[in-house]
Amino acid sequence: MTRGLGLSISKRLIEMMAGNIWVESNYGTGSTFHFTAWFGIGSGETKRRHVIPDIAGIRVLVVDDNQQARDILAGLLKGLVLRVDSVSCGEEAFRELAAADSHDPYRLVMMDWQMPGMNGLQLSQIIKRENRLEHIPKLVMVTAFGQDDIREQAEQIGVDGYLLKPVTPSTLYDTLVQLFGDVGRETAISPASNAAATSHDASGIRILLVEDNEINRQVATELLESAGATVRIANHGHEAVRILTEGDQPPPFDIVFMDLQMPEMDGFTATRLLRARPQLQQLPIIAMTAHALVEERQSCLEAGMNDHVSKPIEPDALFATLMRWVKPRQLQVGGSEGKATKPPDEVMLPEIDGVDVESGLVRVAGNKRLYRELLAQFAAKQADVNSQILAAVEAGDNRLAERIAHTVKGVAGNIGLKKVNTAAESLERAIREGDPTLPTLTEEFTQVASRQAQAIRHAIGDVTYDRTADATKRRRFDAQAVSAAITHLRVLLESSDGDAAESFVALEARLAGICDKPRLSALSAAISEFDFDGARKKLDEIAKEYGANWELSK
Repeated sequence: MTRGLGLSISKRLIEMMAGNIWVESNYGTGSTFHFTAWFGIGSGETKRRHVIPDIAGIRVLVVDDNQQARDILAGLLKGLVLRVDSVSCGEEAFRELAAADSHDPYRLVMMDWQMPGMNGLQLSQIIKRENRLEHIPKLVMVTAFGQDDIREQAEQIGVDGYLLKPVTPSTLYDTLVQLFGDVGRETAISPASNAAATSHDASGIRILLVEDNEINRQVATELLESAGATVRIANHGHEAVRILTEGDQPPPFDIVFMDLQMPEMDGFTATRLLRARPQLQQLPIIAMTAHALVEERQSCLEAGMNDHVSKPIEPDALFATLMRWVKPRQLQVGGSEGKATKPPDEVMLPEIDGVDVESGLVRVAGNKRLYRELLAQFAAKQADVNSQILAAVEAGDNRLAERIAHTVKGVAGNIGLKKVNTAAESLERAIREGDPTLPTLTEEFTQVASRQAQAIRHAIGDVTYDRTADATKRRRFDAQAVSAAITHLRVLLESSDGDAAESFVALEARLAGICDKPRLSALSAAISEFDFDGARKKLDEIAKEYGANWELSK
C-alpha cells in the first residue's frame, strides 16, 4: 500500500501519464489502490546492457598541460575510488606508464588532445602501435574541441573513448561503463554447477587470507582452491603481520585478501604496519568487507590497500580482482598440468525456506557437501551469536555489537540467507548511527536469525556442537601456563603497558575452547581502547569463573 509522501508522488507521476489514481477502502479489511495510465507499445527488442564491474582501486593517469583541468578530472575520478596520478605532458606520461608497467600498470589513460610537445594523438600512437608496453591501458581522448577529423584520427589509432570538456560526473561514469562493462552480460547468477564454478583459473597463485570468521574463511578458501590457488589462513590482522614479517626474505605469497573488521587487529592497522616494511610495499593487499560505502573504499586505499572486494563474495568479481594483480602459473602436479579435479559430489540439498541455495553454491564452487556443513554450522552457532549481540547491546559495547552484526551480515550473504543478511545490515546500521529503535531492531534480528536456524535444522536434521575439538583442547589445558599468562597480563594492565595487547594474544591461544569467546572479545576490546582498568576487571572475572586454581596476585 502506498502511504504519505509516496501517494503524492504516485499521483503526480500517474497524472503526467494522463491517468488517474483512486482508493477503495473497507473498514477492517484494508485498502485497494487503482490507477490508469497510457503506455506505448514496445518494439519487443531487448536492449543490450552494460554492467560496470567493481573497478575501485584501478590506476588511472590523467594527462593535461592545464593544471586546473588536471585537478578537476582527477577529482572526479577519485570520487569513483580510483587511484589517480596526473602529469602535464605526453613525454612525462609515457615515462610514468613505462615505470609502472612491470609491477602495478595503469589500466586507463585520460589525455588532452592539444598539448605542447607530444600531443594526445602522438602519445596514443606510441602506446597503441609501438609495442613498448606489456600492459596496454585503455585510452580516452579529452578535448574542448569537437572536430570530426580529430575523432577520426583517434579512432584509427585505436583510442577507446572520446570525451568533450567540460567533463561531468555523468559523462565520466557513462564512459567507464562503456570501457569496463561487459556488454550483454546478465546480472543474475546462473544455476550453480561444479563446471561453472571452477571455470576460473588461479593455478599456482599463493594467497594469504586474513579473516576472523570461520564460515567466511571456508567459503573463500573453497572458491580459491577450486580454481587452483593455494591458501593460507590468518585469523586476524596481528597474525597476518606476524606471518608476513617472519624472517628477512619476502613472504611466499603473491597476494593478500584482508578483512577489515577483526578482533585483535583490524585490516587497516595491519595494512599500515605491513606497508611500513620495504619488502612488503609492492605486495598486493585486497580489502574484503561487507560494507559498500565509497568512504570505506577510500579509507582502504589510504591505508595502503590496492583494491576492494565486497561481501557476500561474487565469484566473478573476486577472480576479476585477483587477475588484476596476479596471473596464474601452470604447475606440474603428478606429471600433469592444471587443477586437480574432484570426484562428483552426490550430497542432496533440500529446499529450505529463506535459503537461496543456488547463490550459496556458486560461492563455494558448487561444493554441496561443504555448503551443507556451512548451513549446519550457522544453525548450530546462531543462538550464541544472538546472545553475544544482546549482551553487547545491553552492556553499551556498541563497537563489539556492530562488529558481530557486520560479521553475521557477511556470513549470511555468503551462504544465501537473504532475510538474515537484510536484518543484520539494518541492525549494524542502527548501532552505527545510534538509532533509538535499536532494541526493537535487535529483537527483530534475533527472531529472524532464530527462525532461519530452526528452518535449517528442520530441513537437514538436528545440529549439535561438535564437542570433540573442545574436549581435545580441554585435555591439553595447562592450568599452570594459563595462570602464569594471566598474571603477566595483569601486571602489564596495572602498569598501563602497551605490550598488554601482545600478551593477550598469547593468553587467548591458551584459553581457546575453554573461555567463552564473548568474554575474550570484551577483554580484547578494552585493551585495544586502552581501558586498562576495565580490562583488568574483565580479566579477573574470567579467572574467577573459569578456574579456581588460577592464582592471581592481589
